[in-house]
Amino acid sequence: AHAETKHEKSLVFCKRAIAANSSHYDAHFQWGRNLIDQEDYEKSARKHKEITTINPKDYKAYYNYGVAFERNEKFSEAEIQYKMSLSLNPLFQDPGHNLAIVLTIQGKYGEALEQYEKNMRINRNDSSTYNCYGYLKFILGDYEEAIKSFEDAIQKDSQESLYFTNKSVVLYCLGKKDLAGEIFKESLGRVGARNWQPIFQRKLGIYKRELSRFEEMLKGDDLMEINRKKLITNIEGIRFIVDQIS
Repeated sequence: AHAETKHEKSLVFCKRAIAANSSHYDAHFQWGRNLIDQEDYEKSARKHKEITTINPKDYKAYYNYGVAFERNEKFSEAEIQYKMSLSLNPLFQDPGHNLAIVLTIQGKYGEALEQYEKNMRINRNDSSTYNCYGYLKFILGDYEEAIKSFEDAIQKDSQESLYFTNKSVVLYCLGKKDLAGEIFKESLGRVGARNWQPIFQRKLGIYKRELSRFEEMLKGDDLMEINRKKLITNIEGIRFIVDQIS
């Protein structure tokens, strides 16, 4: 017999609660979140449209709405929902973090920098924000600032291997190839000998997507804030880390 999963049980509860009371808001909210957890992003987006109509003041619902769009790679739609969430609660950190990421993906680098700076003012201890800010500085070719931000991230969380790999990419771009290799080796020590392969295989997927994105950008006529020479250097840095992981 098929054993119900946690999400299936939760969905049954939600449907029963809504059948008994169509305005049972918590059940609608949980249903939408479950659909995200089940990776059914199209249905989740439709459900969150309904949820935000029922309660247009719930900043968490708009955040989840944005997550459904972002996971489905609908970044401009995600941007709208994250901004709506922040307009209702400017101190809610989750949409601020995600907003900066989707702005970066869309090439809205000036807005993304401003959002990361806001995020850092709200929470100076979030290592992930410093890492993402450093990565954006790397994209823009501001390598010294990128290094500084990765070092801030490492100071806040010295066990996160991604911060070390990102730092090694930028060191390679600065021509410090031996040091880049040493830092990459140090990143391996953060995850342990047994665990490094599955973890770094996931990172490999991320870096390969970035490599494809940079190569597509290089084909364009208008690189906006990114200098073509810097972009070529960025590609070399990403190729270095892809080779190291492979």
